[in-house]
Amino acid sequence: MPSLILLIDADDTLLDFKKAEHMSITLTAKKFGASDPQEAARLFSAINKACWLDVERGVRTRERIAVERFCELKERLFLSGLPEEINEDYKANMRRAYFLLPGAIEFLRALKERGHRLFLITNGLETTQRLRIKGSGIEGFFEDVFISEAMGLRKPEREYFELVGRLIKQFERERCLVIGDSLTADILGANNARLPSIWFNAEKKPLKEGIFPTYEAHSYAEILKILDGLQ
Repeated sequence: MPSLILLIDADDTLLDFKKAEHMSITLTAKKFGASDPQEAARLFSAINKACWLDVERGVRTRERIAVERFCELKERLFLSGLPEEINEDYKANMRRAYFLLPGAIEFLRALKERGHRLFLITNGLETTQRLRIKGSGIEGFFEDVFISEAMGLRKPEREYFELVGRLIKQFERERCLVIGDSLTADILGANNARLPSIWFNAEKKPLKEGIFPTYEAHSYAEILKILDGLQ
């Protein structure tokens, strides 16, 4: 059977970003004087999510939010240190936070056993993401890794996916699918690029208006079932 070209998201599709973020910010908050590092982690998660949504919408840049998110956190928690220092410490912690979601390795093995071509697509900082991808042990499953900072483009921009297509050898648009958990980055990006997609909705979140996944799966097993039906 002909193989499929799968563009697979990293964070919260394969890597456990929530766990990584929580560990990293807890350590950072404690270092810079937070009285309740766990509360700091909850607050930062909300701030960071809002910041990255702004990046996806093109309202703010990656460079801008890197420090701005810690300006807000510092003001609300009275942290010591400059926002730039807090940001650097957080990034250092994130580079060592390469947790996988349960079953991710088995899922990737199953995809390779079926002969699919795998490519990783991820927004984020190049150094941080490469270290997390390598440390998690998933790097070897992918023919290539496409990180937004290195490409100068980001999901959900149509141009990001078009460049990915040009960089993949023997790219066949009709054999390509995008797989990811984020409606606003992965699935909207697939819509913008007119590529079919599988929304990995493990938490069974509601669909957002104006975003149209081709398929929806709540587990790795369901993704495999969908893909098996396409071959």
